[in-house]
Amino acid sequence: EMGVEDRILDQTLTKLIDYAVEKHQEDLNEINAKLRALEKEFEMTSEQFYEKFHRGELGDEDPFFRWDALIEMHRRVDQRLSILLRGSSL
Repeated sequence: EMGVEDRILDQTLTKLIDYAVEKHQEDLNEINAKLRALEKEFEMTSEQFYEKFHRGELGDEDPFFRWDALIEMHRRVDQRLSILLRGSSL
């Protein structure tokens, strides 16, 4: 009887992790599209922007703050996705 409960629990957890991985990958794709649009608009990579923005070489225009926030969101979502993928392979 415990084997059945363990199998059901394992299946449920696997489905939850798969759902979370899929959601995070969708979020990353959406963020990446927004980052690419900003890179095209301002003709620099996000890495170049991030360095210049944090050195104070760019203005304090609204798009720059949104771009910075998107970069931070990307990092957080990517970290969570890495943790989920690492945990799902255990």
